[in-house]
Amino acid sequence: MLLPEYVPVLDLKRGGFVDQRFFGIAVLYGFKEGRVVELLKIGNDNGCPFFLRSLLKPIQASIMADYDTHKFYGFTDKELAIMQASHAGEKVHTDLVLSILKWSGLNEEYLKCPEIAPLAPDVLKPDERPKKIHNNCSAKHAMLLSVSKQLGFSLDDYYSLNHPVQKIILDKICNLSKYSAGSLENKDFNLPKTPPQSYDGCTLPVWALPFKNIATAFFKLYNDKKYNFLKKAYMENPYIIGGKDNFGLRQDTHIMLLNPSLISKTGAGGFLSVYNDKKNEFLLIKMAQDNNKARFLFAMKLLENLRWIENNTLDYNFYDEAQRAVGEYFPKTF
Repeated sequence: MLLPEYVPVLDLKRGGFVDQRFFGIAVLYGFKEGRVVELLKIGNDNGCPFFLRSLLKPIQASIMADYDTHKFYGFTDKELAIMQASHAGEKVHTDLVLSILKWSGLNEEYLKCPEIAPLAPDVLKPDERPKKIHNNCSAKHAMLLSVSKQLGFSLDDYYSLNHPVQKIILDKICNLSKYSAGSLENKDFNLPKTPPQSYDGCTLPVWALPFKNIATAFFKLYNDKKYNFLKKAYMENPYIIGGKDNFGLRQDTHIMLLNPSLISKTGAGGFLSVYNDKKNEFLLIKMAQDNNKARFLFAMKLLENLRWIENNTLDYNFYDEAQRAVGEYFPKTF
């Protein structure tokens, strides 16, 4: 069976020697005459499916376009942005989640995402417990509840694979990605007629797609006027779609503030996608190791090489516990 061909993309050197090596795959896609074409390739996905994790959020939110959910409830652009995002759990984020639920006549108790600590520091008081709204996926859950409420679906089991709203999402994934098991490049996989399915960290179903299908889905999403209201909301709210965590600005927020033409979406498991609205190009990165810092350092250097960003101020030094620089990260250049 063919497996993904991850290649070295980042080295950590200490004392002049490679102490750690990080592997990844990156493909830059263009969209010409309705076809997805490869412009740059680092490593090879070999047609293997990868679970999209939080990369799926913009696609999940796109089901609102089919039912005019945004008009039905009168959602604001900030609310539409956070529905597609992995937020840090700051007050500006949790207030929006509560607002989405309020528009739907619901409250936090309807959310089925776990209660986890916010990604942002200093949000909780020492004696305060995290709430469901602090979960970085809570706005996505609120969106699913809103659609379910609008369409008369049950609200208690919207996370179930057999729930009508999850079936709608699966249809949307297949439609946007043009997924077809018989058309996949990797014939070694005995793939089902629908994308392989698992569960994300926030308890919701998640599906897997090969790189080209992921790119196809995002090109359709960002080139179809039907979804313009979602793209506009996301692009105009770079802080809402991320915020700050213990390391500073979250990666999506950091990237989008450097270039307002970019749409960045991170995903667990080493995923990062960046769509350039001005060039109509799509960069997809998948790291072999689930290491957010390594992903960010490599991605920023690649974005710099592509001239999508001009001011890469990331610190590539490695520090010991006394904050002395004792090593340095070296991204591969291509």
